[in-house]
Amino acid sequence: MNKELRELLAKLEQRKIEVRSFLAQDKTKEAEEMMDEVRSLQAKAKMLQELENEERGNLGSGEELGGRNTDLEKREDSELEREYQSIFLRGLRRQGVTADMRSIVQEYERRAVMNEGETNPAIPAGDSHLLVPKDIQTQILTFMRSQHSDLGEYVNEITVGTLSGSRVLESMDDMTEFPIIEEYGPIPEIDNPKFQNIEYKVKKRGGILPLTNELLADSDQNLVAYITNWIGRKAIFTRNMQIIRLLKTLPKQDLANFGDIKSVLNVGLDPSISNTSTILTNQDGYNWLDQLVDSQGRPLLQPDITQAGGYLYKGRRIVVVANKQLPSDTVNGKAPIIIGNLKELIVLFTRKFFELASTKEGGDAWRRDTTEFRAIMRNDIKIWDPGAAIFGQLDITDEV
Repeated sequence: MNKELRELLAKLEQRKIEVRSFLAQDKTKEAEEMMDEVRSLQAKAKMLQELENEERGNLGSGEELGGRNTDLEKREDSELEREYQSIFLRGLRRQGVTADMRSIVQEYERRAVMNEGETNPAIPAGDSHLLVPKDIQTQILTFMRSQHSDLGEYVNEITVGTLSGSRVLESMDDMTEFPIIEEYGPIPEIDNPKFQNIEYKVKKRGGILPLTNELLADSDQNLVAYITNWIGRKAIFTRNMQIIRLLKTLPKQDLANFGDIKSVLNVGLDPSISNTSTILTNQDGYNWLDQLVDSQGRPLLQPDITQAGGYLYKGRRIVVVANKQLPSDTVNGKAPIIIGNLKELIVLFTRKFFELASTKEGGDAWRRDTTEFRAIMRNDIKIWDPGAAIFGQLDITDEV
């Protein structure tokens, strides 16, 4: 979007605000006169947008010019990203947001395509209920991937662009072979029902982070790093608890000893599931497993060379969750141990973007002389194939 069009859209937005102000004062005549200008500005903006699109289309004719057009769009996107991130940080610091800045926000959200549904494109000055910029989103996701405690790594995460919908999935247990097709013959239907329709409805989840005004006045880099770390950790913990709550709904199976664990891997699960399984347990269960040795005194768990501090059993990764998140049954001396392919078991539907809002007046911000941040994420979680994992209750009372 060029500067002329951006300025025009900013002026159009300001005139709309004035119309609403006249209507609120019952000044219908003044509102109608202002609406004439609004309509004129809308028509001019439409024509400028058409001209810009046509110019881009002309640049795109021919292979060489097409390359130039792509480079131009990349430069525009990069410039827009920088401008938007600057406005985003101004909003977080509760600094004024001008009409021209609001037009940049609108353009950024239009290009982002996946608007979270709660972002108000006509934000008042100083408001910051905005999509987190792409570069900062990337930093958050990179941080999350670097944390070995994120259970979201082990489930099937699907990014969705709508607040509700469905996906048709075929589980390994129900999968059928492709039938033979004769030459010029029709393709026969595969046995039904084999596909499962899973509906989702993403829910809004959010948390509050109070920041001192001294930290808020720090450099952009330090502020972004602090927020990235906080959002990443909160998002990991939130997803972990969602996954754990869903795991607890599985039927429980008593495992008296290590032989029972091997039986689950050998015959309790389909081979295609078993070969790609993880062994998820808590600290108590891991402590018990870590002390297992063979007849020659060698540990049964082997170091995972792909993950520092990680361990494997026959190629299956051992995933450890804190006792406080996945507690043991201390009365009966049993530790939870979930064996299976969690990507086949659980589907996590997630919206791509986080949102951030800040206030100096609401909540406890005024009393503490701080600025409060509200982070918002949206997701939903469902069981896909309940046969893809077994929730074992491991007896850890016996000596290993």
